[in-house]
Amino acid sequence: MDKKYFIAANWKMNADLSFINEYFSAFKSELENSNDMIICPPDIYLQSVMDKAPSFISIGAQNISQHEVGAFTGECSGHMLADHSIEYVIIGHSERREYHRESNEEIKLKLLKAIENNLIPILCIGESIEQRESDQTFEVIGQQIRRVLDRDILSADTQFLIAYEPIWAIGTGLTATPEMANEVHAFIQSILNEIHSSKIIPILYGGSMKSSNAKELLQMEHIHGGLIGGASLDASEFIKIYNIAEEIRNG
Repeated sequence: MDKKYFIAANWKMNADLSFINEYFSAFKSELENSNDMIICPPDIYLQSVMDKAPSFISIGAQNISQHEVGAFTGECSGHMLADHSIEYVIIGHSERREYHRESNEEIKLKLLKAIENNLIPILCIGESIEQRESDQTFEVIGQQIRRVLDRDILSADTQFLIAYEPIWAIGTGLTATPEMANEVHAFIQSILNEIHSSKIIPILYGGSMKSSNAKELLQMEHIHGGLIGGASLDASEFIKIYNIAEEIRNG
């Protein structure tokens, strides 16, 4: 069965104008694009990336306010993002959950704002090393999904992605095997099926994917792409990962 991949870059708080100019000089016109490539830069560079990126690349934000308008200094609303033709938005990233204490309830409100403004959410979920070692992975993942997604959301004619982030495998030197990642992705799909059996949601892997492990991960049945952090800051490395997805799909 043909499986479409979504290869997304989360630049986090990195980049400047010279970086952006150099980054996109690495993209050649002959680059195939049967899969989706998404780049999520810091808000201040969203327009610069839109101006420089090849037309087949979709642009996403790294966060969204749960409010539409008001006295919320430093926040950016879904309407503002939509007003600039942004297509995607990352919601519930592990760094937002940890550093900004975002709860599942707040994350649900943000997801609803994204949907309301016709933005495609990339909903992040994942467990810590302590939760993994105490065999709480499925309990934590199930709770995160059920507290954010419900039948009404999944029944609506909306598109979104889920990104599984094993927090313990991000920048720690620890790695999840493709089989471990696929097992959790299959569990995520089973929870989604329980909530709404007919909704198909691509599930991306967000645990330090790079060109050296991308093929093994992307060949797994339940992995539909990657949300890539550090490796996405190297344009040639990010393109390699994207090309691996192209080769798997078209090979």
